[in-house]
Amino acid sequence: MKLSQNFWKAYFIVSIAALVFVAGFTVGWQKRFPTSLVESWLAEIGDWRKYPRHRLRTRPEKFLNPISVVPANARGGTAPGAEAGQTLLTGFFNDRSGLRLVDQTGRTLHEWSASYLDVFPDPTHLDSVPKHDWDVHLHGAVLFPNGDVVFNFEWAGLVRLDRCSRVQWKLARQTHHSMDLDDDGNLWVPDRKRRLVRSAQMPDLPVPAWDDYLVKVSPDGTVLREISILEALHKSGREALINANGGHGTTVLLPEDGDFTHLNDVEALPAELAAAFPMFAAGDLLVSLRNLNLVMVLDPDSEQIKWSMVGPFMRQHDPDFQPDGRITLFDNRPDRSAGTTRGGSRILAIDPATRHVEVVYGGRPEQFFYSKRMGEQQRLPNGNYLITPTEAGYVFEVNPAGDVVWSYVNRFDEQSVAWLEGATRYPANFMSTTGTQECL
Repeated sequence: MKLSQNFWKAYFIVSIAALVFVAGFTVGWQKRFPTSLVESWLAEIGDWRKYPRHRLRTRPEKFLNPISVVPANARGGTAPGAEAGQTLLTGFFNDRSGLRLVDQTGRTLHEWSASYLDVFPDPTHLDSVPKHDWDVHLHGAVLFPNGDVVFNFEWAGLVRLDRCSRVQWKLARQTHHSMDLDDDGNLWVPDRKRRLVRSAQMPDLPVPAWDDYLVKVSPDGTVLREISILEALHKSGREALINANGGHGTTVLLPEDGDFTHLNDVEALPAELAAAFPMFAAGDLLVSLRNLNLVMVLDPDSEQIKWSMVGPFMRQHDPDFQPDGRITLFDNRPDRSAGTTRGGSRILAIDPATRHVEVVYGGRPEQFFYSKRMGEQQRLPNGNYLITPTEAGYVFEVNPAGDVVWSYVNRFDEQSVAWLEGATRYPANFMSTTGTQECL
């Protein structure tokens, strides 16, 4: 009798475990509630294990790296041939995220303070509410001559501050990554929304998933229009770019968080460069989708894709139109190993007409730099490139010969550097700093 009772107890426990497993498998496979909740818990546990001191608020280790990641030739000052100007830095400074304007010597000309919890004390537009300013970082910024800055709290909101860090306006949306100012003075900014209902045009697309948008914002913070990346792919007959594995659907390609496109940059083609790109027209939008290794150009009026290219770049960021008719970008690549031809990130230049790709900088042991996530590049008027490997905590400028002629290291302490999400060189005296004292 006792044996029989133990048997049935064991049977009951195994049956319950089997039901839980089957239910969990079904929920995960079909991406139904409570999948998102479980994924959130798992992400939270993983974050605590990887960054315990960050979560305990004793050291911002999520934003730090060893000083050794900065190459010796990028650790000091200015050399002849550097492009003169002011450099706007977006990063982690003085124990918090912020923005800093520096001169050619690295001297700070002006700073803006950016506390997420002060700007968005009740962020109801987010699924997961930040509990501390270290839970959010900045990504993407535009500077105006009067000292105003517009920037993203990554995935968490768009803000315009004046030179004294006073909020001029804010958008409670999940904006993110790099942004661009078009010829009319409007901003184009990446945004995203959680898709909970299957798309009628692409019914094989699992839900929930993130749907990326291009949002046009006026200088006063008014949303003028938005373009769905998914809808643009559908209208252009390019759904195959999403399920490039040749399967019947996209389920196997979806990351755990449903971020299958990962829009990370948008830039409008300026009228002054339009003649260099006969395939496109002024105002066309250059877009980067990191998780598809995809760069494309679309017409914002028709929302039709005019041109697209997948690879040889991997997990790329910050594509830009250039005066010579090429598109340059930051090619992150997944290999951080130094000393090999495949190690590190690169700056590439692409001819959209011929699809010829040239390595402008990187890909060689003596030109090693690397950022697994994020990263920016800017071609300067004198032909130099300003390169920002975000996670490595520094920015450097190279001339056409590949020599480092300027650099800035965002040192946190004697052992570590802190992230620099972005760096943009503006002309000398672009922003007057004579009124800085009025903000004190």
